[in-house]
Amino acid sequence: MSMQTINNGVFCINVNHPDREMFDCLMPTPHGTTYNAYIVRGAEKTALIDTSDSEFTASFLETLSGSDFGAPDYVVILHTEQDHSGSLPDLLKLYPDVRLVATDEVVKLVQTHLGIPGERFERMSEGDALDLGGRSLRFMKIPFAHWPDNTMVFDDQSAVLFSSDLFGSHYSSDRIFATNSHEIKGAARAYFAEIMMPFSTKVRDYTEKVKALNPSMIASAHGPVWNNPGLILEKYMKWTSDKVDKTVVIPYVSMHGSCGIIAERLCLRLARHGISVLTRDLGKSPESLAIETGNVMYDLVTAAALVFVTPTVLGGPHPAVAYCAMLVNALRPRTPIIGLLGSYGWATKVTEVMDNLTSNLRKAERIEPVLFEGLPDSGQLEKIDQYADVLAEKIRLLGDRLLS
Repeated sequence: MSMQTINNGVFCINVNHPDREMFDCLMPTPHGTTYNAYIVRGAEKTALIDTSDSEFTASFLETLSGSDFGAPDYVVILHTEQDHSGSLPDLLKLYPDVRLVATDEVVKLVQTHLGIPGERFERMSEGDALDLGGRSLRFMKIPFAHWPDNTMVFDDQSAVLFSSDLFGSHYSSDRIFATNSHEIKGAARAYFAEIMMPFSTKVRDYTEKVKALNPSMIASAHGPVWNNPGLILEKYMKWTSDKVDKTVVIPYVSMHGSCGIIAERLCLRLARHGISVLTRDLGKSPESLAIETGNVMYDLVTAAALVFVTPTVLGGPHPAVAYCAMLVNALRPRTPIIGLLGSYGWATKVTEVMDNLTSNLRKAERIEPVLFEGLPDSGQLEKIDQYADVLAEKIRLLGDRLLS
């Protein structure tokens, strides 16, 4: 853990958690994560923005109390989730006179999740400013990016935007500032897919608002600080648009080889049409379910089509495919085409079950499913070729929606 200067009078308490492998028991985090809190010093007052995950409370408070700042005058809470606010109860024991500042939405949830009474808070509305003496923090609400309480604050002196979860990444590093590396941008995309993608319409509005604000830096709650905000803003404009790559994502499981043959045949035929294909084997290893499903979400940010390939298990899809479908359904990518292929032993209700599991994808065009009883023979394999030809044509007809 360290405290580093990121701008004049602005400091980051950077809590690195490099060995965290999963977030929310859901999202693979191969680069770990960080929990970022910030200190802003005015001529008269000092504000601490957010705290840390409760696992790091002791070291967080040690770093804070060991600084030259003394007790903060204010603690600003931008979002209630415990990876941001978990150290707050112990911080209040250390600094009982500190003043808490938050929006009504944050206050309501802090009472629910942390048991801190609302009377402790100075409440801020949209556009209100917290005066620190010579500089102020202006509050901007960004509900459902990704909770109803998410808030940003903008330091009018340094033009640093403290964006809460928005524009974050699960990426632990000794470097406080983001680089233009593929790895960091990939971590930001994975974070977007798992957290922001269900709220793409709202997130696009917030991104446009931030672009108009023209911040000097974007200091998010997770990952490195964007000291070149254009890098992440450009990506968010792409990820929240309706534009898609000429790419098909194929999550599959093959219990006895049939679905592996189906997936491979589909890939080969699509390649003849110049279509990029990303296959994700959800059953390759014990870790595949979480890791490969996470990769599917990453892929779907800009994919033109999603095609599940599944065997039948007790009448329905393989549970790993069902899990992947449920997560896709929850995250609601803008993928315009969805399909289903598979095999079964003697009977199947895979189509009905998968339709229900992906019912949130109402805007996606669904291609008629193709299911084979047992191992597809050479004649049946031609049906996969025909399926691929139909899919390739539908992608071509997306026209202006395709990214160049």
